[in-house]
Order: sequence, then C-alpha cells, then structure tokens
Amino acid sequence: MLIIAHRMRTVANAHKVVVLKEVCVAEQGHPAERMKQGGEFARMVESQSKAG
Repeated sequence: MLIIAHRMRTVANAHKVVVLKEVCVAEQGHPAERMKQGGEFARMVESQSKAG
C-alpha cells in the first residue's frame, strides 16, 4: 500500500517511509530509524509538532 501524507502521524506506524526532496529520494527506512538519524524526516516531524 502506498500512502502519501502531509501529517507525520499518518505514517508513524508505517514499515517504511520514503522522503522525497525536490525530485530525488532524500532518505528511506523505518520511521523510528529516520528519527534517530536526524535527517529530513526528523526535521519534518519536529517542524509539524511545533506548529501544533
């Protein structure tokens, strides 16, 4: 199943996320791994949690 989401909580329990930046795959993997790495996915989650 493919889910395209703007809300990070929608993909929090996914087995794998793929983060696209511009026209390239910026990173991919399990959401928990992506958070630990502190990359684009973590930045988006943190940004959204601060916004409300």
